[in-house]
Amino acid sequence: MTREEIYQQCVEEIAKTNCLLLQAATGVGKTAISLKLCNYLFQNQLKDLKQIDVLILVAKRVHKQTWKEEIEKWGGLIHSTGKINIRMECYESLYKCLDTPWTIVLSDEVHHLGSEVRLELMKGLKFKYFLGLSATIPRKLQAYFKYRYHAHIVSCDLVEAIEDEVLPEPEILLFPLMLDNRNYSETWEVNPKSSGPTVHGELKDIWKYKRQKVHAVLSCTQKQKCMEYDKLIEWEKKQYMSTRREPLKLSWLYHAGKRLEYLADVKLPIVKDIIKKLYKHRSITFCKTIAQAEEVSKNCIHSKNADSDEMYKAFNAKTINHISAVNILNENANLVDCKYAVFCNLSSSEVQVPQRIGRSLRHKSPVIIVPYYAGTREEELAKEMVEGFNKDYIKVIHSIQEI
Repeated sequence: MTREEIYQQCVEEIAKTNCLLLQAATGVGKTAISLKLCNYLFQNQLKDLKQIDVLILVAKRVHKQTWKEEIEKWGGLIHSTGKINIRMECYESLYKCLDTPWTIVLSDEVHHLGSEVRLELMKGLKFKYFLGLSATIPRKLQAYFKYRYHAHIVSCDLVEAIEDEVLPEPEILLFPLMLDNRNYSETWEVNPKSSGPTVHGELKDIWKYKRQKVHAVLSCTQKQKCMEYDKLIEWEKKQYMSTRREPLKLSWLYHAGKRLEYLADVKLPIVKDIIKKLYKHRSITFCKTIAQAEEVSKNCIHSKNADSDEMYKAFNAKTINHISAVNILNENANLVDCKYAVFCNLSSSEVQVPQRIGRSLRHKSPVIIVPYYAGTREEELAKEMVEGFNKDYIKVIHSIQEI
């Protein structure tokens, strides 16, 4: 769908419900469409009101300024006779908004309402119309909104937006890597909570130390360490499926995250070499942790960097050409003329992946570089990531020189 077709479908659906979810790829223009839809409601269904109260919910405080700029950019919110009051709050302050009857609640990155606490709070939210925006709304949250609020959903996913030329077709470079299985450069820890002295040994003796229940730090190769993660995660997953014990699920998901963090750590030297290769171009590198982002680039944007806003502005002013980021740029960030996106870490998140790809499509000819370790969970995620994209634009490379 084109942007105008998305808007027209929103107009059609809002005539049938007072709760609309717009699920559209990053870069399609959800903000502009939602503001245009608000003005449509002011001119039609809400034209007789003398006062309009609009609540805009955002994920982070910095997004308030983004919304102020977007409202001004797209001509503002306009009602022929009524006074319009606009209030912006973060989701963490949702409890402060329950006493006011809102004309329109505009929920940016609506997936942030997915927790039980926030959904319970939302039951006390009074509104005439609710508009929820996100690149990807989890299926469970969609079902909840349909059940409780009779929500209608308008969708335009990333692949569809590219096919309809709303977003540019990216070139995707898949870069398979191999874990080292010769050098004993890594360690694997067993029985970390055991009392007594710590024993150092080799991974081949792991079961001896497990039976003895001693705390052991065992030397291993990169591949061996990844295989230990695989075995641990698979065991915890099977145990959870058979017992449904929540602590097992939390441990399984925690170790799955640590496995991806480890693979991203091992990959850092290669990622830094890629960035050196791209030094003449504008690029962003997506990382798993703050430490990784700081190692990749001095221009790193994350929640603990007080200069993140300044770096973001400097990048968009083109005074710096490369930035690294963790999660802070996943939402509500417009990256000016950014040609290359390097994925240091891959994610299984159904929300994060489309957001990050969308951030990468702000250039007329964007390039997405995905280094991954073959034979690991990363290879599965890389395949899922490019599923649906035009195969003619997907290239497998085996050297940085091919970039």
